[in-house]
Amino acid sequence: MASSALCTGKSARLNKYKLGCLSLMIALSTGCFQQASAELPQGFDDFVNKVLKEYNTPGAAVAVVEGDKVYVRGYGVRSVDKPGAVDPDTLFMLASNTKPFTAALLAIMVDQHKIGWNDHVIDYMPQFVLHDRYATRMCTAKDLLAHRTGLPEFFGDGLEGVGYDRNEVMRRLKYIEPACSFRETANYSNPGFFAAGMLAGVLAGDSWDNLIKKKLFEPLSMTRSGVTVKDHDRDSNVADAHESLPQGGSKVVPWDTSDVFGPAGSINSTAKDMTRWMQLQLNEGSIDGHQIISPESMREMHTTAMVDKPGFGDMAPIDEKTTGLCYGLGWGIYHYKGHEIFEKTGARTGMRSSVVLIPDKKIGITVLANQNLTVVPEAIRAYLIDKMVAPASTDWQAEINKKNTVIQKMFNNPAPPPKPTTSPTLPLEGYAGEYQNDLFGQVKISVDSGKLRWQAGPKKVSGPITHVQYDTFQLAWPPGPITLPEEVTFTLGTDGHPSQLQTVSFGLLKRVSQ
Repeated sequence: MASSALCTGKSARLNKYKLGCLSLMIALSTGCFQQASAELPQGFDDFVNKVLKEYNTPGAAVAVVEGDKVYVRGYGVRSVDKPGAVDPDTLFMLASNTKPFTAALLAIMVDQHKIGWNDHVIDYMPQFVLHDRYATRMCTAKDLLAHRTGLPEFFGDGLEGVGYDRNEVMRRLKYIEPACSFRETANYSNPGFFAAGMLAGVLAGDSWDNLIKKKLFEPLSMTRSGVTVKDHDRDSNVADAHESLPQGGSKVVPWDTSDVFGPAGSINSTAKDMTRWMQLQLNEGSIDGHQIISPESMREMHTTAMVDKPGFGDMAPIDEKTTGLCYGLGWGIYHYKGHEIFEKTGARTGMRSSVVLIPDKKIGITVLANQNLTVVPEAIRAYLIDKMVAPASTDWQAEINKKNTVIQKMFNNPAPPPKPTTSPTLPLEGYAGEYQNDLFGQVKISVDSGKLRWQAGPKKVSGPITHVQYDTFQLAWPPGPITLPEEVTFTLGTDGHPSQLQTVSFGLLKRVSQ
C-alpha cells in the first residue's frame, strides 16, 4: 500500500494493523470495502444509482482496480422480495466471465509443461472428436479458447438444457455440424470452452471444478467464489436472479443450473474477489509477490488469436469502424484511442456481468448486476472508460440506451406468433410421433389438451408448439434461459405423413415412429 510504504520496522507493522482495522470498520459500516482507495470520478455513485433506476435493475456490485488501489461497493438490493443491500461480498453468477478462468487454467497447464498452446487436443484427450476429421486432428488448446474451431455460434447449449451430463456432451460433440471451415471464422462457442475445461481436467487428472479452486481461487484468496449453482444455498449474502417484466418492475427467478457446461459459464463470485482476479491479469500473472501464471502465458492469453467483428451484444465504445474486435484466449480485444482493452461480458438467466482491463493504465473494472437483459454493466464500464481512460468522442450512454431499447423490444416484447391464415395440413395427431437425430437423440411430439407439445432429453424437458401456417409452427422453450420462440417446420413425405422436422435448436430431426 502507498500509506504503509512510508513506514518501516515495528512502526510500519503497527500502522498497517491500525489502518487495516480502520478500513474493516469502514467496510462494515458503509458496505464499501477499500484497500488503498482508487479515486473514482466525482458523481460516480449518483451515476450508478441513476442507471439502476433507468434500466430497472435491482442491484449491482462494482469493483475498480487502479494500480495497487482498489474501490469496491455495492448498490441497490440483492432481491426485490426480501430486504438486504448489495455489498462487496454479495455473490453473483459470472456466467461467461467464467471463460477467462478456464483459459487461465490451461495457461497453468502450459506453464507446467503438461501441454503446449499449439499441441493437438486429441493427443491428450482421445475422446475429443469433432464432426470434421481435419478439425479433430488439428484442433489445439488455442483454437478452443479463441472460438476458431468451426463450431457454430451459440449452438449446442441445448445439450445441457435437456439433461445430458458431461461425458455424454463430450461424446455428442462429433454430431455438431460445423458452421464454417476450421479456423475460417470466429464463432462464439460454449461447447468449445466446455471441451477446453475438460482438457484441463484430463491433463491434471482432476475435475475442472477442483482445479479452478486449487489453482486459481485458493492462491488468489478468492474465498467466496465457487463453481456451481449450489453455492446459492450456502449463505444469505447472495443476489437473487431477476427477470424484467414487460409492464415494469422485476420478479425473482431461480439461479440458472449451468453446472454441466461449467467451464463455459458456471463460476460465481463477488466484487471483492474479482479485484484479485483483475490484479492477476494486470500484473502479468503475479499477485502478492507470487507468480501464479508466467508472464509469457499471460501475454499469450492477451494477444489476438482470431479476428472478429462487433456483434449485436457489443456496446459503445466498441464499434466496427474505430475499435475493431478480436479474440484473445478467453478475452475480447479492441483498441480505443491508443489503448488496448480486454473485455468479457457474461449473461445467464437473471444476471449480467462485465470485466474490462486497460493494461497500460493498470485499470480493471468489474460490474455484476442481478437482472436479465440489463445494460447496466456496459453503461457503468463505459462511464469509467470515458472518465478514467480517454474522453468519449460521442455520447456513449445515448448509444447504449438505444441498444437497450432494441433488446427490450426483442426479448421482453417479442412479436406474437402471426395469426394463422390457414389451417394445419394434417390434424394435430398427424404430426405426433417420435423424431430423432444423433446430436439430441429423441424428441417426442404429442397432443395435449388439443395442442402440440414437444419433449426431449433425460430431463424430459417440454414446451408448447403453436401453429403458424400450413406445416409451420412455433416452438417455445420453458421459462429459464433467455431463448426466443423458434420456428419448427414439418416436412411431409409422399405418403402424406411427416417425415422430418427442422428447428434452430434441435436441427433436423427425422421421424422414427408415430
